[in-house]
Formats: sequence, structure tokens, C-alpha cells
Amino acid sequence: MKNIIDLHGVSHKEAAKKVENELILSSLNDNFEFEIITGNSSTMQKIIIDEVLKPFNFNYYISSNNLGSILVSNTTL
Repeated sequence: MKNIIDLHGVSHKEAAKKVENELILSSLNDNFEFEIITGNSSTMQKIIIDEVLKPFNFNYYISSNNLGSILVSNTTL
């Protein structure tokens, strides 16, 4: 089951904290999959990737069909 984190209307600083908390808690489970909805904010995507996804070694993918979301999993995408 894919979980969704919708960051519309959330500040960049709050977004990074929210994503970090959700992913770390979920990473305690065997398998998880998230869709992080960032909208058209490339700045927000960069912050989430640089401050959360890369440092914690989460697997992520941005589809060319939907540049406004990041898919995250603890398995290979």
C-alpha cells in the first residue's frame, strides 16, 4: 500500500521535518512505499532530497510523467 504525504501549503522547513518523521517511523516496517507530493516546487524537492532522502539512504524516483511528486521506498524502485 502506498502512503501519501501531501506538502501543498507546507513551508519548506516544515516539509523536511514532516517527511523525515514519516519516513523514519515507516522505515521500522519491513516494506513501505510513499508518494511525496511537492507540487511544482523544485526547491522543495531539492530540500527533501538533500536533507532527508540522501542522508538516510532512502530509494527515491521522480517520474518524468509527474514531476510534482517523489516516490520513496525501502526497496529498489
